[in-house]
Amino acid sequence: MEKKRLILILLILPILLSCTPCTSAAPVSVLLPAVYASEEIGVLTNLTVWVTDGTGHVFVDTKPFAQVDMQGSARLSSMVACDITGTDPEAHDFFYVIHSDSPVIGGPSAGAAMTVATVAALENWTVDSGVVMTGMINPDGSIGAVGGIPAKLNVSVRHGAHTFLIPPGQGNITEIVQVIEHDDPVVTISDELVTTNVIELGAARGVEVREIDDIRDAVYAYTGNEIPRIILTGEVQTRGYLDAMQPLALALLDETRVQYNETDAIVDSRLKDALDSQIHAIEDAQNDYDSGNYYASMSRSFNTMIKIRRIGWHSLYLDSDDKDEYLSNLTVCVEDEIADAELAVSEARLENGVLEGIGAAESRLTIAKERLEWASHAESADDTIYLLAFAMERARSAKWWATLSCVGGGAEIPEDLLKDRAGRYYSQSASILAYAEMLTSEAGGDRSWIMDATDDLSRARRELRTGYYAGAIYDSLHAMVLSGTAIELMGIADIDEKVNKSERDAMSAILAARTGGAEPILATSAYEHAEILAASDTDRIVDYGYAKMVARTARFFAGQGNRTVEQGTDGIRETVDEETAETAGLGWYWVLTIVAAVYLFRRRYA
Repeated sequence: MEKKRLILILLILPILLSCTPCTSAAPVSVLLPAVYASEEIGVLTNLTVWVTDGTGHVFVDTKPFAQVDMQGSARLSSMVACDITGTDPEAHDFFYVIHSDSPVIGGPSAGAAMTVATVAALENWTVDSGVVMTGMINPDGSIGAVGGIPAKLNVSVRHGAHTFLIPPGQGNITEIVQVIEHDDPVVTISDELVTTNVIELGAARGVEVREIDDIRDAVYAYTGNEIPRIILTGEVQTRGYLDAMQPLALALLDETRVQYNETDAIVDSRLKDALDSQIHAIEDAQNDYDSGNYYASMSRSFNTMIKIRRIGWHSLYLDSDDKDEYLSNLTVCVEDEIADAELAVSEARLENGVLEGIGAAESRLTIAKERLEWASHAESADDTIYLLAFAMERARSAKWWATLSCVGGGAEIPEDLLKDRAGRYYSQSASILAYAEMLTSEAGGDRSWIMDATDDLSRARRELRTGYYAGAIYDSLHAMVLSGTAIELMGIADIDEKVNKSERDAMSAILAARTGGAEPILATSAYEHAEILAASDTDRIVDYGYAKMVARTARFFAGQGNRTVEQGTDGIRETVDEETAETAGLGWYWVLTIVAAVYLFRRRYA
């Protein structure tokens, strides 16, 4: 019986092999240095990476137990590797197999080396086994600080390494060392700060220790291959973008002034000073408009309208005889505005509006509904009025973005593709958020970004349920940027350089999107927000990061020309190019081959 099964499997495998050609590159193995946390003893872990054609899955197999951060580190490594090589991560599956002699292995300090191995696997490059690296990978490709470097260096030396790569600024390591002094019969134990020059320590033992601040440099050290960093420069705000924004910005300015005058006529004396203070906000919006910063002007007008509307509604509330009825009528008014916004967004979808504009509109519409819901549970009339005013203006801003999305029109994108990408981006963002939450909890990073990312992701989940797939995509991207920023800013030394780098990357991504046939209106708006309205350097980094992510996403959707959509009686049918169809069965080849191998192994050795 066993012989028959073996013959059957051997007959099946050649058929599978002929039907589903293997396009997987050769596996790549690197050594990951680690330490026993309690004993500060260095150990080396073996990592092997495979990359195959697939659908964006990331698989991690470890022996023995791995901490939860290993999954997040692997996912982030695959994302960065694809980013710097220009590879679509959703077209591949990534397999990380890790074997260690230590009882528990963690992920952050292995991130950079995991990324190098992923790049090598994607490009089919050979790695130098004499190179060892420790360092966390940041979403922008920079290398983050880690601990235990002397112990990791020592174990790498013992295993024949000739080059040891470390994060920037960690050439000198200061650690707390326990000192024991004997003066019979007294034994004194004290802690002292000891600084070790790791570069000199390595040189004394015949190993070159080198600080690496960018993953591209690490790839070169391991493989001898360079990954060019292409940065495009030019005008971010095109004439078409400005022409689309200008009339909306002017209309909002006019509406703000009208709203101010109408409110001034009915304002309660107790709220007069609050209203008068909005004159300065209107002037700031006018200055932005005069300078050609139309999105900044619109954003200021939006915030000013919320405040003026709140003051006016509160004044009427105080003057009303039946205050409950007044709030009820106000709620109906906001519900009607939200219904109008829903209609505008639906029409934009039918007209194949630019995806970014529809996504921004759907996100704002979701926020408007959320604030309306919150208003029904508010504890005070003032809170209710504020939430209703915010919901009203958010619904109106959804209509602006629906209008903007139709300027020039966009490409028709199949709903199944949109739904699939929304689900994938949500999943990716959730993984990065969990990773960032763990790292910031342990290292004392900025938790405000984590809370904001959690809100974005909660909204994206709601949008997935309601079919607002474009909104889910862009809210997931924003959550991903916030999480990535929280990771990148841990222990950063030069915030100015980080801001400049983020700005260059955002500009380059926007210009590249245009060369790819997209008009990234949301990305350009985020860029303008960073330039004009961002409250701090870290806020600018987030805005620039979002502009970069959105621009790259716009370029992806603009490049879906090889997916032709035909509408027939049986619904949407996709036609994929021949090269894609040729490799479509690769996943099944690997699954069946592995299943057969496992079956034979278990039967032979059980």
